[in-house]
Amino acid sequence: MQFMPSSSVNAMKMVMANFLGLFLVMEVIVSGFRFGVDGLSMQYYLMSCPFVEPVVKNTVNRALQDDPTLAAGLVRMHFHDCFIEGCDASVLLDSTKDNTAEKDSPANLSLRGYEIIDDIKEELENQCPGVVSCADILAMAATEAVFWAGGPVYDIPKGRKDGRRSKIQDTINLPSPTLNATELIKLFGRHGFTAQEMVALSGAHTLGVARCSSFKNRLSNVDPTLDSNFAKDIVSNMQCRGQCRTTI
Repeated sequence: MQFMPSSSVNAMKMVMANFLGLFLVMEVIVSGFRFGVDGLSMQYYLMSCPFVEPVVKNTVNRALQDDPTLAAGLVRMHFHDCFIEGCDASVLLDSTKDNTAEKDSPANLSLRGYEIIDDIKEELENQCPGVVSCADILAMAATEAVFWAGGPVYDIPKGRKDGRRSKIQDTINLPSPTLNATELIKLFGRHGFTAQEMVALSGAHTLGVARCSSFKNRLSNVDPTLDSNFAKDIVSNMQCRGQCRTTI
């Protein structure tokens, strides 16, 4: 994602305010809470690490003050983590000599915000070593990013465990920007999403920006399935500063 001018921050927050229930749907579904997974609790760290939420909140807020576009980065990273093998922080694992990890997949090379997760983890390790999982940190960081950007306040159950498997081949299951509506509904359906829930998740992309490479072929080679007025709106909102992008 490209850096968003400061004048766009308020607009970004206004967009998020229009999706007041959207991210609650996302977290409830992809976290496993909806399916009654044992071990998750709203008060999971109450005794073992009582200041976990303020640490996450303060660290995320400081980072977003410096770079507001990282709000979208944290939400996107959380989704890319959860859609593969569940919310287990496997997207954070580095590749090794014998294994190429998820984060080095072409689909994940543009993920941003790793340094925020590292800063949170470092602070929590100083306060309560070996207690808070990276999976929970990533989930909480995404919720704070949503709130900072003008979205809803929502609590999430904690207690996720960090995964040890992270393989590039698993990222083939991430939704491709070239998929049509029928293909997307089918793909999300395999993960238990309804079409309505899929649309809500797709709407989360309005928080960030989209690279023209993801859709410009539909503009240059007139796509008969694309509404002509919508196409004109996209073109009028496109910005080309080194690399083309659009904010709608």
